[in-house]
Amino acid sequence: MKIVGLSPEEMAREEAEKAAFDALPLIEKNAIKLADLEREWSILGPSRSITFTVCFIEEEQANLLAQDARKEGFDVSIVTWASENTYRYELNATRIMEPTAENVTFWEDWFFTRAKNAPDFEEYDDYFIDGADFSGWSYPKTLRPAFLLEGDKRSKNYQNALGAQERTRILFGQTLCDFEASNGWASKKNSNSSPSFQLIPSEFVKFAIRRRPSSPGPTASNFSQWLYSLYASAFGDAQDRDEGKAAEEFILEERQRAYAATDSKTMRSHFSDWRLQFNGLHMAQGIRPNFYTIKDLRVRGEPLRVLPDLVYRNNRTGEVIIVEIKHSQMDIPSNLWPNIWGQLWCYAQIEEFRDAPKVTVVGEVWGDQWYSRGQVRYVYLRASVRRNPRAKAYDRFFRSLFDIYRGKN
Repeated sequence: MKIVGLSPEEMAREEAEKAAFDALPLIEKNAIKLADLEREWSILGPSRSITFTVCFIEEEQANLLAQDARKEGFDVSIVTWASENTYRYELNATRIMEPTAENVTFWEDWFFTRAKNAPDFEEYDDYFIDGADFSGWSYPKTLRPAFLLEGDKRSKNYQNALGAQERTRILFGQTLCDFEASNGWASKKNSNSSPSFQLIPSEFVKFAIRRRPSSPGPTASNFSQWLYSLYASAFGDAQDRDEGKAAEEFILEERQRAYAATDSKTMRSHFSDWRLQFNGLHMAQGIRPNFYTIKDLRVRGEPLRVLPDLVYRNNRTGEVIIVEIKHSQMDIPSNLWPNIWGQLWCYAQIEEFRDAPKVTVVGEVWGDQWYSRGQVRYVYLRASVRRNPRAKAYDRFFRSLFDIYRGKN
């Protein structure tokens, strides 16, 4: 097999581009880096958690900067790295801010200047090394929360506490989920890149009219199932989502506990205004589900009944987050499936949420696997995708489909 590398012309062009970038003022470099990052991260809103990192030779200097950074509103941690007879102290200072080039450049200069002013360290005669190095700034790491369903109790408690913390940070927009397009079970590929679910709205609507149900049920789940039947049969894209079902009852219960898990400490520290308002996840047997009803969305004369999985409300701003949870081992398109967004569109029409200044809907897809030779089973978050259900195109598309579903059009 012949390995083809860059041509001399391509290498020269890359070197010229790098040299041109290096010659730019710092604020312009940061603007370019931020623009590239925000193509993916802007979905989380106007603020971003940004970390500035400085490495020190002496612990005392690290502690002094940590003290100053905390006064400026940063959350600070110091990690000690040992190598032979030497130590390095890595300071990470994190603060939520608007991700503008001006903001990032101001704080980069602030940390760089303090690193530069740290006393140099004399290693031997006439040889000095820098007492501190500014390592740059970064966005949060993407996360993949996981919860043990079986296994050692101590390990399970630790892992599930970590999973709840990470799930909380994703849910409330501090970071992104480490999206898993394929886990290798549904296809031969094992890649984190995934195409989006492609459809032509006008053609999809025409097909929906031809496949209008004869006896539509008055629930959001019925509407979602009908949407699924449209693309599963029409486009040959059936996704075997098992909706969290399991043969073992205790596994199902553990899954539901994981799906709803948020970390109370993280919420108190970083998201203190948020509260869980509604939990519709598989209520105990014998308890009648507490459906919401939507009077102006009627199906065959009955108000639409909806049962969201999770609803969170911000006590200060009134903002609402509605979560729909699916469980699947299949490949996941980057924008998830239409039936998830149709179901969430229904939830967003609940009367008491209509006056909320902002509503965000979140589609989550979970999967489960075994490790340690099949001795330990865990469930993990494969995808978490956010949308604004009030966006005109979103609302128009699913409102049209719902009217077709209920026979209004």
